[in-house]
Amino acid sequence: MPDTTRTPSKTWADKIKDAAAQARLLRQTEINEALERGDAEEHERLVEAEEERLNGRRRAKKKAKEEKLAAKVRAPRAGSKVWADNDTARDWRAGKRSDGRRKNSAGWNLTPGAMVRIVSKARVYTESSWIMAKVIPKGSIGILIDAPPADLHGHVAVMFGADIFRVECKKLRMIHDDD
Repeated sequence: MPDTTRTPSKTWADKIKDAAAQARLLRQTEINEALERGDAEEHERLVEAEEERLNGRRRAKKKAKEEKLAAKVRAPRAGSKVWADNDTARDWRAGKRSDGRRKNSAGWNLTPGAMVRIVSKARVYTESSWIMAKVIPKGSIGILIDAPPADLHGHVAVMFGADIFRVECKKLRMIHDDD
């Protein structure tokens, strides 16, 4: 029996590609025939239809994107704050409060050497490392050793009894004479 190789049947993808090529060829011959006949209107219509077939989807997507962007610009943002637009509101936002209130400065009101109280249960760290030493309960009193840093999440050294620990600034309040 001779060893003859069989030609494999075409896959669906190959069949679709062939059909698309045949359709393209047919459309191109129609355009060429209209041009040869001198039928300008038919030629123009066929060229326009081919151009629409090739670029119509891209144009439609571009137009939809532009309309979406325009609608997004027109629509108010969800969850955004609507600020009052008058002189009093502008002064308030600028920090010029007329009723004598101070603007909150984001610094800590802690001075070195002062007595401080823990306002909520605090994790404390040894002074030389970031390994948590223990948890100190609310209400514990200690002496602040160093000045607080500028950042809001800073840690300072506080002496509780004979031990010195680092504690988050937000857990500390200075004890005043009238407390």
